Amino acid sequence: MHLNQLEFFIAVAQHGQINRAAEELLISQPALSRQISALEKSVGAPLFERHSRGVSLTKAGEILHEEALRTLSRMQSVVDEIQSGEHLITSINIGVPPGIPIDWLRCQLIDLGPETRISLIESPTDDQLKLLKQRELDIALCRRQSEAFATTLVHEQELGIVVRKDSELHQKIAGRDNATLFDLEGLRVLAHSRGEVRIQEEILKNAMLAAGVNATWIFRKFGQYSSLIADLVHADVALTTEESAGTNFPSWQWVPIEGEDASGNDLVVRTWITWNPQPTPAVKALIQKFIDGN
Repeated sequence: MHLNQLEFFIAVAQHGQINRAAEELLISQPALSRQISALEKSVGAPLFERHSRGVSLTKAGEILHEEALRTLSRMQSVVDEIQSGEHLITSINIGVPPGIPIDWLRCQLIDLGPETRISLIESPTDDQLKLLKQRELDIALCRRQSEAFATTLVHEQELGIVVRKDSELHQKIAGRDNATLFDLEGLRVLAHSRGEVRIQEEILKNAMLAAGVNATWIFRKFGQYSSLIADLVHADVALTTEESAGTNFPSWQWVPIEGEDASGNDLVVRTWITWNPQPTPAVKALIQKFIDGN
């Protein structure tokens, strides 16, 4: 069976007459009839019923016709891809958490060249790890380490809060470079819902417990309506990184929090690059670029 025989077969099925199909294909009617007979012999079943008005597909012909259309369509897609140069492009899917600094991410990706196509999928860590396991991501930038994959720390961001510019807390910390855990005593703190960027909330919450500071925690999903949500739940401050603050709370002021977590470490949000074993050479090179740029 040859591809040109499938093309001849489709043309005959479309016209319902061998002579009209032969005219379209620019071959003689006897030559086309021989090709159809050879195809039927190869398949092992008659493909057309012959009658006075022309030909019509048999049951076997209908099955082959459907598959022949798909086969030729796939072949054309392959040819189009080769001619367009798509086969020379390497696609890499990267999961990124909400609030990752764009400038830092740009520095890691900017010099990859036109032969590499990067897709960024914004997802919380839990979702990224699922996609990584399903091989839908090549690289995941996660807010915590995972024992199931190879992982390396590549970035740290200061943890801070946003405050309304007309609030008492804003006046209290005016002129200071940062806020302290004790500034949050008795306040209503808005934080990312669990499963989104929960590590930020856990870092600060544990640090406040260790310092004996009490606050009311409110968990919501962050996005373009975050400042409105903060108003509706009467939050005094919102826990976030500087990058997220600029996006989600543009009219509030962000200040870093000075202090240590329960383990004595600075209050920062850490990002680990995470990947499956045996990455492709292109993915491996990009992973190394992230690590070297740390």
